[in-house]
Amino acid sequence: MFSVSSSAQDISNVHPKSQSSPMSFMRAPLLQKFILAFICWNLFPASAYPADLVIGDTPGEIFTVNAGATYNHVDDIYVIGNGTLQTNGVLNLTGFLYVLDNGRFVVDGGEFHIKGNDTHIYVGNDATLIFRNNALFHYVQNYYSQHVLYCTDNARVELQYSSVNCDGCAEAIHLHKNASYKAINTTYADWKTWYLHDQTSLTLENVDYGGDIVFYDNPTMRFVNTHIIMPWIYFGDGTVVNYEFPAPANPLSPITVKLDNSTLGISGIPWSMEIVNCTGVLWGINPYPGSDVTIRDTELKMLLFRFAGEEKLTMNGIMRNRSHYDDLTVPVPDRKLRLVNTSVEWWKADIIDSCELQADSLVFSEMVLKESAVGYITNSICEGQTIHLGAKDDTFLDFTDGEVWSYVSVWDNATVILRDSIVDYRKCAYLYQTRNIAHDNSRLYCLNTTFGYKDDPAESEPEAFDTALVMFLNLDGPVEARPGDSIDFTGSAWIKTGSLNSANFECYRLLVALEGDSDWTEIVESKDTVREDLLGTWDTTGLPGGSYQIRLVLWVNEETDHPTHQYPAEITMELLPEDEDSSSGGGCFIATFDK
Repeated sequence: MFSVSSSAQDISNVHPKSQSSPMSFMRAPLLQKFILAFICWNLFPASAYPADLVIGDTPGEIFTVNAGATYNHVDDIYVIGNGTLQTNGVLNLTGFLYVLDNGRFVVDGGEFHIKGNDTHIYVGNDATLIFRNNALFHYVQNYYSQHVLYCTDNARVELQYSSVNCDGCAEAIHLHKNASYKAINTTYADWKTWYLHDQTSLTLENVDYGGDIVFYDNPTMRFVNTHIIMPWIYFGDGTVVNYEFPAPANPLSPITVKLDNSTLGISGIPWSMEIVNCTGVLWGINPYPGSDVTIRDTELKMLLFRFAGEEKLTMNGIMRNRSHYDDLTVPVPDRKLRLVNTSVEWWKADIIDSCELQADSLVFSEMVLKESAVGYITNSICEGQTIHLGAKDDTFLDFTDGEVWSYVSVWDNATVILRDSIVDYRKCAYLYQTRNIAHDNSRLYCLNTTFGYKDDPAESEPEAFDTALVMFLNLDGPVEARPGDSIDFTGSAWIKTGSLNSANFECYRLLVALEGDSDWTEIVESKDTVREDLLGTWDTTGLPGGSYQIRLVLWVNEETDHPTHQYPAEITMELLPEDEDSSSGGGCFIATFDK
């Protein structure tokens, strides 16, 4: 079934990952995880992590999964030196795959299935990853970025006469430095996004389903006889553009065009893109700070606008999907973006750096926060065509009175508050995933927010991985009542934590105050979680009429790392004026809190 040439490899005597903290490895962002493992490999070569498989620590070593055989491996595989992992049969991997040095991973007529949560593929140095002769590259996944292909240095990825399947989720591929990716006569079952940086190169020839091409710096891109590609054309600092993108009279007709610094109407770009006889070309642009971009007489499928820098910005309306602009200059201080007789099918609005954005009444296809950005988004809809509402790194997002038609994901140390909103993947025309997930060390606070599902609430009920925490607060009660009524408030107060998080639910409190007053009075305190049931009863006997704020607050035992009490769920109700014959008496107030 399996063969090892050049040396007898003892697969129980291998890698040093045990020298690093499994918790820190789990918490780290994707690139940090790869780097951490690479450092451990170099610093602790004498140590062993029994479940890992290392190929190539003996020169010329080849590990082969023969045709007709199935090899199941749990934990990581390292192909190093000039070692080769040859798969002619079926390889099922639940763990990371690292191909380093001059290592080779070749799937020749076989199948490679990568499984598990947050497990990825790293190809670095001068290593090569090859799929050929009807090989299958299968991501076993049900959420985006569950498995990522990350290539750097001089790494090469080559696919010929093969197929890629992601189980209905989108594929994520990152290329850095001088890495290259080339696919010829390859079938892709699902959407994908390439992220190109530095001097990377991407070539697709006779590919049936190209996907998103997101790029920066000066990569080289070539697409030949390929169907459905959506390049996000990057216009960086110093770029000057006055351009009309080509469009065939018949949308099904192919396009041939070359974009580089010699293209009439475009100057200051270091990258090049050649499109030859391709159909379904969907134009998108990505104008960065410092650019001067005018687009004329064009139907843009997508416009990525990244609010950047250290500014505090506002944006009301304007960025709304399926809009036509006769002559619009977007009101921002750091770049010029003018749209003349141009339509935008999808706006993607990201917030990056340490920018703070307050926005209202937007309709966008996706929003992602990065670095230390802050967003306060109200009365807006994320329609999810280019995937989701997300936050990563050390960002903070307050999303209020809005809708998300796909899903929400939170990564790293980010915090997302969903306040009085709806998240429902059934509303989106494109299904990328149904799961809402807080990853790594993130926080997701769900306040009076509902999650749509088809058959089972578990399809979309937010989950917590790693050291993340999800809080659920729902508060419901009557809109109005009269003094003397006993008012029941129903809803939920509970948390989910990741497997590495030691936080526990401590209590919830139901509080009340006259609207505008900061003196909160306790209705009830409970140390029991509640899921869609009675939270507490308020006796209003003897209270004056007026507008009252009702607040539901949840505490956990680790307040410093999990300040859940700072994010209450609130509703407002009206106590109508007391009737002349109404009885008087004391209310049920027990104690007053300033929290």
